[in-house]
Amino acid sequence: METITHKFLKGETLEDRQYQSNISKACLEQSTLVILPTGMGKTVIALRVILERLEYGQILLMAPTKPLAEQHAEFFTKFLNAEVVLFTGAISPKERIPLWSTSKVIVSTPQVVSKDIENNRITLEDFSLVVFDEAHRAVGNYAYVPIGKHYHSVAKNHLAVGMTASPGSSKSEIIRLCHDLGISAVENRDDSDPDVVEYIQPIKTRWVTVGMPDSVKHVANQLRSLQDYLCGKLYKQGFLERPRKISTTMLLKAGKNLQAKYMQTKPNTPPQIFTLMTTQAMAMKVAHAILTIETQGISQFLDYSTRINHEAQTKKKGSRANKWLSSNPDWKIAIEIAEANKTENPKLERLIELIDLQFQTGSNRFIVFSEIRYTASIIVEKLSSIKQAKPVRFVGQGSREGDKGMTQKEQKDILNRFRTGEYNILVATSVGEEGLDIPSTDVVIFYEPVSSAIRLIQRRGRTGRNRPGEVFIFVTKESRDEAALWSSRGKEEKMHSLFSAGRIEIDLPTPEELSFTEKSVKSGIGSVQTRFETD
Repeated sequence: METITHKFLKGETLEDRQYQSNISKACLEQSTLVILPTGMGKTVIALRVILERLEYGQILLMAPTKPLAEQHAEFFTKFLNAEVVLFTGAISPKERIPLWSTSKVIVSTPQVVSKDIENNRITLEDFSLVVFDEAHRAVGNYAYVPIGKHYHSVAKNHLAVGMTASPGSSKSEIIRLCHDLGISAVENRDDSDPDVVEYIQPIKTRWVTVGMPDSVKHVANQLRSLQDYLCGKLYKQGFLERPRKISTTMLLKAGKNLQAKYMQTKPNTPPQIFTLMTTQAMAMKVAHAILTIETQGISQFLDYSTRINHEAQTKKKGSRANKWLSSNPDWKIAIEIAEANKTENPKLERLIELIDLQFQTGSNRFIVFSEIRYTASIIVEKLSSIKQAKPVRFVGQGSREGDKGMTQKEQKDILNRFRTGEYNILVATSVGEEGLDIPSTDVVIFYEPVSSAIRLIQRRGRTGRNRPGEVFIFVTKESRDEAALWSSRGKEEKMHSLFSAGRIEIDLPTPEELSFTEKSVKSGIGSVQTRFETD
């Protein structure tokens, strides 16, 4: 095995892979977005670029979460003959000011960097390299966007590198991302590229379909009657394109149009506009309820409806939508039907069967992704019945009524215990998709499909790193699961087709143009048809 050698590299052994060498050389020629499957060493590529830029100025690498930033800092400290400083919110602005000028390599969360630039505590003028990890995060008002524009406009020796496994599925999205980050080329590799093939572990993807119980259909139909009524009101007033076959995308558009109308007419906004805004909010909640019961189950719908009714009754300043919905006769009937038919979603039974079988065939580490926390809790409870199973729930830091989120310390503790085998099934919400150092697994299971190509790729990347992996995607027939599945697959295929040549060049605006153009272009990544209100 050939290893990397360099005057700024410590004596640690690091394999010299040809594709990493080729990509890092391309990154040194011009600012580049690197698209590479999860587990293929994007961090090593960043290291190789850093080694060549150290003597030209300071280095900044950013990661979207504190745990991931800590992971990067640990890695670079191990391999670099240079001081590596970690910036997080735990270090006060006063402490950061002198470190900005004296530190050679800085690893930070983007929020810290953005605040320091905004408050004139730092300029990236003298930085010879800025690296954006999980660069697909650069959307809208995310901190990567102002940092990228600032660096591109002020740097004396500009070089930016973005790293991601999943940049998006449209060329316009990619170009917008590159413009915002000051990137002028894209380097892409996938499992079909000849210089990568020998390092790729095969991942087999299968779909597990289940039927929708009649009891679920009954409740969903009742909710659709309510949805049709609400959407009909929006349609009559011209805020909805058509009253039937409503998608969440259409409802969100109606909400934006109503908000625009409010801004245009205040302070003399007609009362009708406020009524329609409440109607739109109710329609959104009903759409979420339909999605929940069809793809998750009756128990999850009842949990959601209980929270809405509770908030309507206990919160003095609770939303009018919750209050109106909780008193609606159709909503009450849907709850009554659900309470009388508390059947479990067939997904649960199939999931238990699948994991039990996988244990028997030699798999011993699993991640089950679930969109809803309550579902994750049910899955953990059900999987505990399997003799070899040691499941644990893994959720984000945010809390809601009756469900406290996890602290970073708690998350790290669970991941360490998962790594050592104390737990062997991680039942995770979206928090497990990226930004955390989660060990590779034998099997990844989607309890429901996701409509975003980015999320599909991020989830799938949790397996197949060191040995062949398997992915199972559960789909409820005749539900939005089917639309989400085909949506994500189509978007991923489209993404790969954009980079069939391996590399594309992008014309960037000049620093002068950037200073006059501060527009933020919102991304259309992912179908909102499968958007859940909670993680």
